Amino acid sequence: MSGLFDGLGRLDLDAHARRWSAAGTDDAHGGVSQWVAAAQQFAARIQADPAGVSDEQWRSIAEAWTALLAAAERATGTQRNEWLLRDLWLRSWLVQEVGPRADVPLFDPGPVLERALDAMPMSPEEAAELAPRWRELAHAQMRALRMIRLLLAPVHALARLLADHPRWREFEAYQRLAGELP
Repeated sequence: MSGLFDGLGRLDLDAHARRWSAAGTDDAHGGVSQWVAAAQQFAARIQADPAGVSDEQWRSIAEAWTALLAAAERATGTQRNEWLLRDLWLRSWLVQEVGPRADVPLFDPGPVLERALDAMPMSPEEAAELAPRWRELAHAQMRALRMIRLLLAPVHALARLLADHPRWREFEAYQRLAGELP
């Protein structure tokens, strides 16, 4: 396992997919900076030429990306939604660049909305009550309001594709608060 983070910058997209889909990542350890570097390098390879990737490659990339983020979270914890936010932003970017596709999970805008809403640290009603006076709040409450803002952004970029989603109204309740959030 010691070589897991070696040569990340030299790996091509398929090599990243092979490395992170390996069963050996189940017990992987490493520091936050190592996992951040791994996620950044893999995402950079994915974003370099999304149009030149075959459907078969997309399926292996989707599995490897999910495995990488799961291993990072197991090894380091949630890191204030670091791994979730990386996932939401990559998926949002891919849907915008390549378009939605039902046959490739990374190109489905629905999970971006659903996972963002599931991660909201408080209800829209509670956020509406706290947001106008966020400067007066305890740091934990300020961070929670800031997290709402961070979770809204990748979904907002996909708004035109999600207007018919069953949870869209829930998103809109949070989105109405965006201007008041820290």
